[in-house]
This record gives sequence, C-alpha cells and structure tokens, in this order.
Amino acid sequence: MTLAELIQLGGSVVAVLLVVWLVGKMGLGADPRIEDEAHAIRLAEEAEVGFGGIEVARDRAGFAAIVRNAEGRQMLVRAHGNHFAARPIDGQVIGRLDKDFLTLTMPERTFGAVTLHLGKDAGMWAARMRDLRCG
Repeated sequence: MTLAELIQLGGSVVAVLLVVWLVGKMGLGADPRIEDEAHAIRLAEEAEVGFGGIEVARDRAGFAAIVRNAEGRQMLVRAHGNHFAARPIDGQVIGRLDKDFLTLTMPERTFGAVTLHLGKDAGMWAARMRDLRCG
C-alpha cells in the first residue's frame, strides 16, 4: 500500500467516525420510549400547554400512550422518528379493540394508526372511545 493510499484510508476512517459521532449527537437512530406515566403527561403538556393529564394508559413497550385530563379529554402520544408526536383523541378517531390491544386510527392519515398493548385495561379505554363517538 502506498503512502497516498494510507492517507486516503486514514481520511476515510476519520470521516466515518465523524459521521457516527454527529449522528449520535443529533439523536438520530435513537429508539425513543415513553418511560413512565409522568413522562407521558409531560409530553402531552408539551403538545398542549395546560392539558393537565391525570391518567395514563401506556403501551407495554413504551412507544405510545393515551393521556386523559380531569375534563375527560384524551390525547394520544406516540414515538415519531427520534421524537414524539401528540394528537387529541375525539369522535373522529376510530378505536378497535382486540383482546389486550387497542388500535387508534387518527383522521390525519400522515399520523397513522397506533396499536397500544394495554393489557386488561384495553377494554376500559376502548369504552372511553365509544363514549367520545356518542357524546
């Protein structure tokens, strides 16, 4: 290997390491999770100041959560890339219960459907979805 090839190889290795460092610094490739109920409430509050969440149904894997406030309003918070996104849950949201799973399909197609593994609480949260459609 010639000196020029060694310099080129060294430069390439340095460039790759720099890119890896930048990706880590920017948080790209992260696997964001909703850590606990307090984290879900904080994310809902960031999405709508004054929301005041009091109850949380957190997906077992931590990818999404439903946050309810004292007025009975609900907000869906979900991982979106390396950040989080939140949308209010209203009568336009379609909820589908399948045993321990609740799938919410938002009217905004770009937000997509979200399936939450809620265990035995899935039925209670699905009933709240029916109340929104009736009310």
